[in-house]
Amino acid sequence: MHPLLANPWVAARIDAAVAPYRGLLPSEDLDFLRDELAEGLATDEHAARVLRRAAPRHVEESGEAFVGANLEADEAPEVRRASGIRSRRSGAGE
Repeated sequence: MHPLLANPWVAARIDAAVAPYRGLLPSEDLDFLRDELAEGLATDEHAARVLRRAAPRHVEESGEAFVGANLEADEAPEVRRASGIRSRRSGAGE
């Protein structure tokens, strides 16, 4: 088994690509096809780039989250958005 297939997201995409051939090819051939697809994704420059861009990103925490007591508008922390617009949060969920 190719090491790239240890990633569940990648394995699910490769399984979906191989799915139309289930029932048509023996299981050994399907395993070979999965390994070849994984090898191609790992070694081909363009395929590897597409795979990196398509894979979901793991985010430890959101930089936008604010949790706390309801605050008056002048007590709320200032939030600067990517657009450059500044606003004040008046509390969680509001």
